[in-house]
Amino acid sequence: MSCRPNMRSQPSRWRMHRTLRIRAATVLLLPVALAAQKPDSATLDTSVARTRATVLEASVSTATRGTQLVGALPANVIVLQQRDIQRSAAKSVSDFLRVIPGYTNKNYQSSLVMSADQTAPALRGLGGTTASRTLVLLDGIPMNEPFSGWVHWSRIPLALVRQLEVVRGGSAGVWGDRSMGGVINLITVDPDDNHLTLNAMAGSYGTARVRAVAAVRRGPVGVLFAANYDSTNGYFNVPTALRGPVDAVVGSRDRVAFTKAIVDVSPALQVSLTGNYLNDRRHSGTALQGSKTRLADLRAAVRYLAADGSVLAAHAYAGHTGFAALQTTQSRDRTTETPVTNQFHVPADATGGQAQWSKTTFGVHQLSAGADLSTASGAVNEELNYSQGAFTRRRRVGGHQRVFGLYVSDAVSLGERTHLFASARHDQWRDDDASRVIHDVATGAVLVDSAFAPLASSRASYTFGVHERAIRSLSLRGSVYQSFRAPTLNELYRPFVGAANTLTEANSQLRPETLTGFDAGANYSPFAGLVARLTVCRNIVHNPMQEVTIGVAGSTARVIQPCGSVPAGGTCRQRQNVDAFDTHGFEGELEAQYRYWSVHASYTWNPASITAAVTQPQLVGKAGRGTSRDQYSLSAAYENPAYVNLNVTTRFVGQRFDDDLNSLALESFYVTDVQVSRRVTSMARAVASVENLFDRPYPIARTSSGFVRVGAPRFFSAGVQYTW
Repeated sequence: MSCRPNMRSQPSRWRMHRTLRIRAATVLLLPVALAAQKPDSATLDTSVARTRATVLEASVSTATRGTQLVGALPANVIVLQQRDIQRSAAKSVSDFLRVIPGYTNKNYQSSLVMSADQTAPALRGLGGTTASRTLVLLDGIPMNEPFSGWVHWSRIPLALVRQLEVVRGGSAGVWGDRSMGGVINLITVDPDDNHLTLNAMAGSYGTARVRAVAAVRRGPVGVLFAANYDSTNGYFNVPTALRGPVDAVVGSRDRVAFTKAIVDVSPALQVSLTGNYLNDRRHSGTALQGSKTRLADLRAAVRYLAADGSVLAAHAYAGHTGFAALQTTQSRDRTTETPVTNQFHVPADATGGQAQWSKTTFGVHQLSAGADLSTASGAVNEELNYSQGAFTRRRRVGGHQRVFGLYVSDAVSLGERTHLFASARHDQWRDDDASRVIHDVATGAVLVDSAFAPLASSRASYTFGVHERAIRSLSLRGSVYQSFRAPTLNELYRPFVGAANTLTEANSQLRPETLTGFDAGANYSPFAGLVARLTVCRNIVHNPMQEVTIGVAGSTARVIQPCGSVPAGGTCRQRQNVDAFDTHGFEGELEAQYRYWSVHASYTWNPASITAAVTQPQLVGKAGRGTSRDQYSLSAAYENPAYVNLNVTTRFVGQRFDDDLNSLALESFYVTDVQVSRRVTSMARAVASVENLFDRPYPIARTSSGFVRVGAPRFFSAGVQYTW
């Protein structure tokens, strides 16, 4: 594929939107012809023609850590269920979440081919860093990698997710650290019955997927086991005009195992145990670069219903991640590449637990109180200073972090019209045992031995919200909140080499980020099957951590501190706190259902910029790196098992910048995905999909040297699923 990385003229933008409307109309009208056919009465399932429950009728637990109806919450919560997943062309959880305007990752690339440091999730413009400001939960337990805050999306196949709950902004601060920008909770399927599902898929660029899911239920015991294999030879993400001999495809191969066991010991006591394993290998876009990850964790949960109606719940988890990667720098003409770091052993370990008590008192108060503890430790063992065919230095960076939090909350129902929610939380954390040691490989001599002073601090978080049903069809909601995020061990102590010779230095003096903000909105549902939601919000982040540009090398390499020697055309950045970052705007959503048809449209207008930076005045007024002011998505589905299920989704992302100085613009783009499925026998379903239907090239990264990376080209896949 080819892409000419230039800014579009204004007339070209009009032509792009006109073309979008014409093409979207074409694909949206396809099911009309299908619907005109005479149905086979023997196979028609009339149940799908009934109006389904809307998002306001869904029960969620993420926003308050207690079960509530979305229609009674003060926060704007998005709920995506298995039906939404099954009709999507997305191949991973992260790709599926991109249907939510305001959801981004660092470079808008598929998590199937990009490394975890580039796919950290962000909501409401609170991105731009390799660490995530969004907490990702797996069945209510943290899923973010402990050392860096990254998320390995491949570890949970999309088919295992029963429901996704997304809270944008800090109104779910009851979860503590890393929930500052929002919370995403992946709720997996339970072994409620006996079934076996086999899935096989093949697609463009040598892509293949094989999956098996088996569940057995015997009385009070249920067991589920899933195995998944994904492989893609990959594609070039460098435009033809810029591609050189060193450039290669981006691809991946991963193996996943997942198991869950649930035991109903008694009507009042349930125990569950979950295990997860990932073996992942990546080709990173040049002849030499690549990475491999191995991850394993174990999670246990207990839930007890006491005689007085109170509920006691506890979780414990332990996990280990092993990572290795070779990173290189490339000459400006893309003819040669030189190894820069060999991260041969990067272990990270996490342990933790949660305990919560909840009870409904006086018929109106749903009280909860709890505590959680998490510990993380990790190290980066790497070789560097490549010279005359060998590395000459070996560096080890490591540390330990512990976070402990206490919280209380109260959800109050004052009749059917008024619902209140309030929570308060206090967190303490400590970083210690942190050091950076550099050896000479040839002699073993210690060249640098830096022990970092322990860091300790604490923060308070709060949320207060109200939901008021003004009339039967209209409800109003609003909330104010404060939340925080502590710097990760990765941000504090680990230097990093990114694409196209971008060097990012760590900073052991980073301070925690604090967010204060508000949401206000309305839900309007005049009749069954139609819901409109509007939310306005403003979030101000104090001491936000940014990757700040220190200097750019020209046509020759030069020394730029604190990065050291920077290759020709390269950039030196350092993680630093600036004073304040402001993100505000509005979110609009429309959900409509009629018989076999459903439409979901959403739009986000979300300017985000740095508003104060005393020591970095050049950043004031600059947009947040990687954030887009405008995003929208439109999905239309026709679901009739007698004929076909068809879903078309188009999403638009506005202009972004790939640096803190806003000098590297990334043009706006839209992508259209289509999926078609049909039941061919009582046990088999055939599925075909195409991503990026119109094969539109779009930039995902740009450097000061003019180098550009582009997103995934048009991608076809087809497969079959058998269920017994």
